[in-house]
Amino acid sequence: MIYLLTAVLLLTAWRLILAARRHGSLRVLKGVAVAAASGLLAGVFIGLGARVGMAAIPVANGGAPSFTLAGSFAVVLTFSGYGVALGVVYEGLFRRALRANGLAYGGLLMLSSWYPLAQAAAQELTGQTALIPLTIVSGIIVAFMWLPFGLALESLLRRWRVRPGGVCSVNRT
Repeated sequence: MIYLLTAVLLLTAWRLILAARRHGSLRVLKGVAVAAASGLLAGVFIGLGARVGMAAIPVANGGAPSFTLAGSFAVVLTFSGYGVALGVVYEGLFRRALRANGLAYGGLLMLSSWYPLAQAAAQELTGQTALIPLTIVSGIIVAFMWLPFGLALESLLRRWRVRPGGVCSVNRT
């Protein structure tokens, strides 16, 4: 998984360098800043989904989830930070390829992280869980993380683009 992430980050950096040569560094830096800020805001959905997933583990173990405001805030803030990098990757590499379809990006993220996240959660379970329910529940939780993130990210990026004086996409020719 780390090799895939490395390749995606290198391809994104390469695309951004090419865009900077074509359109100017300032325009690309503004686009990256907007994508990072949009990713942080949309990343709240990643954090909320992660918090739901963390609460589901004690329930699956027969206990009750425990919520603290500080703990939930820390989880949401930490996981929403992933949205910064994912927003830049979307803007720099995937937005044009996916034709500005945030749902497709969320689906791509969901498919690439479903197994690792489900496996990590399964290791925390104390009892024997059937494969089908584990797959369904983990899929719903992972979808709850990524699909709203992708939709919100595209919505925020699109909203910024149509504002007067807004930053143009780094992927335009």
